[in-house]
Amino acid sequence: MKASLLQILWRDSFLRATLIAFFALLIIALFGSFFLEHPQDQNSALQFSPPCSEHWLGTDFHGRDLLARLLSGLRLSLFVGSIGAGVSLVIGVSVGLIAGYFGKKIDLILMRLVDLLYSLPRLVFVIVLISALEKPTAHFLEKIHLSEMLPHVRLLLLFIGLGCVEWLTMARIVRGQVLSLKESTFVLAARALGQSHTQILIRHLLPNLTGIVIVYLTLTIPVVILEESFLSFLGLGVQAPAASLGSLISEGAQYLNPFEIQWWLILFPAGTMALLLLMLNLLGDGLRDAMDPRKKK
Repeated sequence: MKASLLQILWRDSFLRATLIAFFALLIIALFGSFFLEHPQDQNSALQFSPPCSEHWLGTDFHGRDLLARLLSGLRLSLFVGSIGAGVSLVIGVSVGLIAGYFGKKIDLILMRLVDLLYSLPRLVFVIVLISALEKPTAHFLEKIHLSEMLPHVRLLLLFIGLGCVEWLTMARIVRGQVLSLKESTFVLAARALGQSHTQILIRHLLPNLTGIVIVYLTLTIPVVILEESFLSFLGLGVQAPAASLGSLISEGAQYLNPFEIQWWLILFPAGTMALLLLMLNLLGDGLRDAMDPRKKK
């Protein structure tokens, strides 16, 4: 699978260019902070300094370098998006495989559960989940002597909550593919050889779903990032002193007023968010087109 996937990526020039741009942004986010000051270093004398040679993107209310904070926020947003999409991947693929393969009552129950969850406002569900579980989770961590994890409780619940609302479409897509694959010759041969249901699911059906799962995963990450940013913008996501792209946009919006506009505080975080989402969506669309079996080789 790796070789064929690499061949597909290399053959499509548009997808190759998108990948190069995305990985360049990723490398800057991961390693650019080594050449900058710490994102939490404050200097009141540099409050609201516009972009200059010393601070390329300016500084914020506390005199912190915006470029350092932006790279830190980009890393956190990518981390939240990847973990949230990973959680949705595991749940969605598992539910879709089981529903599609076993069918009948199991399929009926699981799909009605999906329909029920689809009817709920997803972000409201995440907000309620965080509000309801934040204190019990913190109490549990204290009881098991993991107090050092307390500052990250909301972030942990954010991972779980976003992952638990984004698996529904994945489950439906995987179920549909399994319904068409389970009567294929290779599956019937595996049954005739006496292989168990687990072996058939893992060894035969799952590898044939890899392409569509990868494509949908790349489209899920930007959705999770956008939802996390929206929650952080409302003050319900990532909490200070940590920063995500959403919380940086929220901070920048606070200083938009008719008298004095610190434009760099909103322009650069919002621009980075737009660029990241554009790249991820282009990557997902490119992968979908490149891996389409109907496309001429």
